[in-house]
Amino acid sequence: MSVALNPVGAFLRQVVRQGSSALLSVPLKLKILGLSLSLILLFGAVTIYKVQAALSENFDAFLRDESRFVATELSYQAHDYLLINDVYGLTQMLRNTVQNRPDLRYVFVRNAAGQVVAHTFEGGFPADLLENAPGLPAQGAEPRLLRTNEGDIWEARAGISNGNEGAVLVGVKGDSLRRQVGVITRSLARATLLVAIFGVLLSLGLTWIITRPVTRLLEATRAVRRGDYSGILIQTKSRDELGRLMEAFNAMVLSLASADKARLEKEHLQRDFLHRLMAGQESERKRIARELHDQTGQALASVMVDLKLLENAKNEIESRQSIGRLRKAITEEMSAIHDLAVALRPSVLDNLGLVPAVEMLVRNFIGRQGIPVDLVIIGFAEKRTDACTETCLYRIVQEALANVARHAQATEVSVLLEWRGDKIRGVIEDNGCGFVPGLVDAKTSLGVLGMKERTQLLQGSFRIESDPGEGAMLVFEIPAEAVICHE
Repeated sequence: MSVALNPVGAFLRQVVRQGSSALLSVPLKLKILGLSLSLILLFGAVTIYKVQAALSENFDAFLRDESRFVATELSYQAHDYLLINDVYGLTQMLRNTVQNRPDLRYVFVRNAAGQVVAHTFEGGFPADLLENAPGLPAQGAEPRLLRTNEGDIWEARAGISNGNEGAVLVGVKGDSLRRQVGVITRSLARATLLVAIFGVLLSLGLTWIITRPVTRLLEATRAVRRGDYSGILIQTKSRDELGRLMEAFNAMVLSLASADKARLEKEHLQRDFLHRLMAGQESERKRIARELHDQTGQALASVMVDLKLLENAKNEIESRQSIGRLRKAITEEMSAIHDLAVALRPSVLDNLGLVPAVEMLVRNFIGRQGIPVDLVIIGFAEKRTDACTETCLYRIVQEALANVARHAQATEVSVLLEWRGDKIRGVIEDNGCGFVPGLVDAKTSLGVLGMKERTQLLQGSFRIESDPGEGAMLVFEIPAEAVICHE
């Protein structure tokens, strides 16, 4: 049994899935319109059905009661006509009654022998009606339903003088009542149609109110997907769920636009920084090559000349003079090469660590610039961090002192390096001319951008506090151990 039902269940599930897919693909406007129209038509159809059912039930009861009432009333009147044997008057009275009562189809009177003595049929009394008529009833007999070619007819029978003198038979068809029921049904149908038209118009207005912001939201979403954030904010005065949705979308767009702008600016700065860095590297290589060519090359050429003179010396005095010149040239060249190597990267940073390297950097700065520097180093006793962190700290201090020498016009400088817990904090302050940090162009201030990039690369923080005429303070903080080290 289950095997036979499985294909049916699978078919039904497939039909449900296809129907759900088709319904979900219908536009929202048509869904709302179809829902409202379906509800109106369903309500109208149920109302018409209920009204027709109630009218039909009351219609049959009314026809039964009317046929019984008319038959009883006519039985009393027919008694007087039969007493005087006035068949013509009885017939006229019956016909007048049928004309005055539109619901009556026919009336006829039978005597005690069962013969029809008067009737309201124009073309003669139908024989089959007499054949189907039962015997003379007693007073108050129940009406019966006749199925005829003209439709259903309720026939009531009332005996004249309790049936001793005959009976009156009345057929009620109820054409006027049926017409009234039809009029009521058509009125309900027209009312349902008018309500449906009004519902459609109302639904169109409602769908316009609902779908218009949704359509605008869809267009704005497509624009956001294309990366276009210009002029897509949705203006709405609604305070319902759609209004709150639009406000949330506008906030999201503003956030995305700000993030995209920041991303583009950062990418531009990174590209510019990379270009400047590469240009700086090439410039540094040219400088090194020029110094090696001009200074070291000339020094070696001078050594070669002195060696030639030494080779051709005629006495000991000339030999000693040549050796002295060689010693001086070699000593000066060794000092120049040492200064060049220190400028590129001090060996003390790799051999002894950050603290001696910074101390040497500060001494050289004081010697070159003549500006006193207050150096305070806390928490570095007998501790060294990784090469990446040491290089980052050294380059930040180096660049900060270079900026002070180039721009600050300061007379005092203080440098603080503090190792506290898992963080290393640095503060470099001067009493120079100061500036507005927000007006610093990152494109031209390559040194500031380099310091900031170094701290962010190590997941640290960097900020500059300054005001014109109030000096400047550079504050940074980085983890004591780099997560990823490329040294």
